[in-house]
Amino acid sequence: MLTAYVPENGSLIAVPVPDAAALPQGFVWLDLVSPTEGEDKIIEQAIGVEIPTREEMGEIEQSSRLYSENGARYMTAAIVCGADTETPVAAAVSFILTAKLLVTVRYGDPRPFATVKHRLGKACPESVDGEGVLLHLLDAVVDRAADVLEQIGADVERISRRIFERGPVGESANQRYRAILSQIGRKEGLVSSARESLASFQRLLSFLGTETDAAEVTKDQRAAIKSMSRDVAGLSDYAAFLGDKLQFLLDATIGMVGLEQNNIIKIFAVLSVVLMPPTLIASIYGMNFQHMPELDWTYAYPAALVAMVISGILPYVFFKWRGWL
Repeated sequence: MLTAYVPENGSLIAVPVPDAAALPQGFVWLDLVSPTEGEDKIIEQAIGVEIPTREEMGEIEQSSRLYSENGARYMTAAIVCGADTETPVAAAVSFILTAKLLVTVRYGDPRPFATVKHRLGKACPESVDGEGVLLHLLDAVVDRAADVLEQIGADVERISRRIFERGPVGESANQRYRAILSQIGRKEGLVSSARESLASFQRLLSFLGTETDAAEVTKDQRAAIKSMSRDVAGLSDYAAFLGDKLQFLLDATIGMVGLEQNNIIKIFAVLSVVLMPPTLIASIYGMNFQHMPELDWTYAYPAALVAMVISGILPYVFFKWRGWL
């Protein structure tokens, strides 16, 4: 799907583009969502810039993600998509910036794009160009990353309390720790995606600040790039902190599971020791020897039962006295 955006009457108007011949006059942003190979070729011929394929966008070397070619700057970064779902991913998005035009290529629907479309659709400077739209997009991405990390931080605190506080009466420890491990795994995956996104944006902003000539941007735009760079650095540190805390909670949960298993094993060990003396007594009196003095005793059977009970109670009392239980 191709959409061109034209500044008009103080707002940015979205114009669907069925083909290259339908490109509107004065557009400053061309958004390509899951373009086909044919659509790529049409846009390349219409605006004179090469559109990277999905495979090229997925390459991880910096020279393939950040470079200048034929007067255009190509910048590819990862943006977290589906942060509120069970399957968040860091999707690659390419920003192609020419003198006055911005082209974005994406195969997902990151929330910052909808945010910028809504924001600029309500109020947009008449003099806005591709550089200005790009800065709005980058700022929205950084804000969204901050919101995602704040939510992860709150979720991590809830997980921490659930691990170290006593659970509700009747709750199965097995099910509880299974659910906690599942939550930690999902949050760790989201933090990893956020860290990948922030690392790519840190490189993108560094490239943009280096490649942007002073004559091409205003002082405010250059200050905005530096401010976003500082924000991304701070968010990267916070994401690293969350990653370390999730690792600690994972270790703590595994430790709690180990303690729970030790308690179960302790019960079986105590039962085996407690039942050992009664078993010994029962085994002796289960022998059918002819010369056993107790066989002719009237109270031999109840005495054997009492001896078995006492021999089972004594080890339990001893373990309790030593603090092993």
